[in-house]
Amino acid sequence: MSEYKGIKGFQVTTRTEDPVPYAQALADNPYTGVWSSGGSLNTARDSATGAGVQTAALMAGGSLANPPYETAIHEQYNGTAWSEESDLNTARRNFANAGVTTAALVAGSGASPVPPIAVNVESWNGSSWTETTEINTGRGYMFRAGSTGTAVLIAGGYTTTHVSVTESWNGSAWTEVNDLNVAKGTLAGGGTYTSAITGGGQAAPGYTTDSESWNGTNWTEVSEINNVRGFGAGDGSSNTNALIFGGNTPPPANSANTESWDGSSWTEVNDLATARGNMFGGAGSNTSNLAFGGTDDSARSAATEEWSFSGLDPSSTPAADYADAITGDFYYNSTTGQFKTVNDGGAPIGTWASSGNMNTARRLYEGGAGNQTAALVFGGYNGSYPADTESYDGSSWTEVNNLNTARNGSQGAGTQTAAFCASGYTGTARVANNESWDGTNWTEVNDVNTARITGGSSGLLTAGLIAAGESNSGDEAKTESWNGTSWTEVNDVNQARANLSMTGTSTASILISGSNGPGSTFYANVEQYNGTSWTEITDVNSQRTIAASSGSTTSALLFGGETPPSSVSALTEFWNGTSWTEVSDLGTARGKLNGQGTSSSGLASGGQLPPSYSAATEEFTAVDFQIKTVTTS
Repeated sequence: MSEYKGIKGFQVTTRTEDPVPYAQALADNPYTGVWSSGGSLNTARDSATGAGVQTAALMAGGSLANPPYETAIHEQYNGTAWSEESDLNTARRNFANAGVTTAALVAGSGASPVPPIAVNVESWNGSSWTETTEINTGRGYMFRAGSTGTAVLIAGGYTTTHVSVTESWNGSAWTEVNDLNVAKGTLAGGGTYTSAITGGGQAAPGYTTDSESWNGTNWTEVSEINNVRGFGAGDGSSNTNALIFGGNTPPPANSANTESWDGSSWTEVNDLATARGNMFGGAGSNTSNLAFGGTDDSARSAATEEWSFSGLDPSSTPAADYADAITGDFYYNSTTGQFKTVNDGGAPIGTWASSGNMNTARRLYEGGAGNQTAALVFGGYNGSYPADTESYDGSSWTEVNNLNTARNGSQGAGTQTAAFCASGYTGTARVANNESWDGTNWTEVNDVNTARITGGSSGLLTAGLIAAGESNSGDEAKTESWNGTSWTEVNDVNQARANLSMTGTSTASILISGSNGPGSTFYANVEQYNGTSWTEITDVNSQRTIAASSGSTTSALLFGGETPPSSVSALTEFWNGTSWTEVSDLGTARGKLNGQGTSSSGLASGGQLPPSYSAATEEFTAVDFQIKTVTTS
């Protein structure tokens, strides 16, 4: 018999608790920007602009509630409260303002209706305002950028028409430089006089999604913002780092939407607490900013909100209290008396967990929008056709304002505060009605071209897609694209079908599974849309119909539904962009449910368990590691 000391092997680490891989800590504590309340302005107003940073900002001028409207009031923010400082020499609104609390500049002015249009400029030295060199082109509603009062860029604006003029200030003189590509005013954005980014604004004939980047010499058109708007606010440190927020959107309405710019694309992030427009400025960057004043739905506002990040920065290193685990580790947990290993799982290892029930049990099909922590569902069927809309905050559902047209089998997409509900069945007919949700109310907007039920939908309120479904003519292959104003027919799907699921964006979606209208033929095939055409890709493992999905074209979940011949399913499959893998089942098998979110944080709500209707909500949470107990017997 061999002696123990002669046996070759490896040392086993002893731990008192299971390790937490830092990757999991990052997932559990996402690095996320949020708005929180700050100190209110002393004087509520709109049509002003700001300068500085979140903890040291200024706001001068603006518009009051009563004639003569224009004001010279100047306030400064210390990170907690606003204090009144020396007034401007000339009362003004709708102007440009840049710099810091010790060296700032205000330029121009505009009012509605025009005239007057101002050319005068004032410089702030930390204690008083002094008249200085006038701008070359008098105007209001301008874009501005500049980290000091001696190096400022102004662009665009409005005289009696929109202009594209750009001027640069060197501390003593204004120089006309290369124009914007598109004449427009009420632009949001920020940066410096050599590196800036604009987003949105107003150009003939209305609000725009245009975005232009300034490199110190030229303006270049870059990726558009996601939401049409003008009269928004924002700031940034360069043309690779900016935040825009608030503003007015058609028809018009005040917006709470916030978007972050990383140098290549705009990403929707957490909304302002209070939707408001006529802000014209911010103070900071895309990681630290300030929103103040403006007009909310009732009156001019004195509210201040601060934008900051919480959670673990992805670029950070593990804190000392994290025991960093390595996939393949083998150790002994002395607390539980077990040998364990750390494994990865290929497809996401995750589970479904129950959350708060909806207020109205119903089947939903595609009648929903949003994500796992901020969702919206609308319409459906539970023996009747409810118009009910419910909003989800990550734990519970709240009833909000109803659809104008009660219906089932509609196509919906967007966010919790900006969604569309297209087509559907009212109980007597398929309708082409399309409604837009602004976070408070549903408004009738332009109809789809082909009325249908149980089709697929994806995208946003301003850029949506619907495909397939069942029309009065039978199974459809038609696809329609929505630009926020009208629907346009684009290339058909390859397999006409209904009762399918769809997830993604208006230019990158996958259409999954489904059946013919009567549900007698089930499909497993999947198609991918690239913004122009549909292409057949890898089939799901199990044929099914009336399932739900969440995610993107490269990482998605498909869950629930019915499998042949007609059995409700709890099956969940994960798509990695190449193949489908079965992962953890739903807690409750059901069909005709709704899905939102991503492949790592999905949401399942409502549905049908024949003959009853479901109010159940489940959340899918994925992890990137798994600790398994080793059996030693």
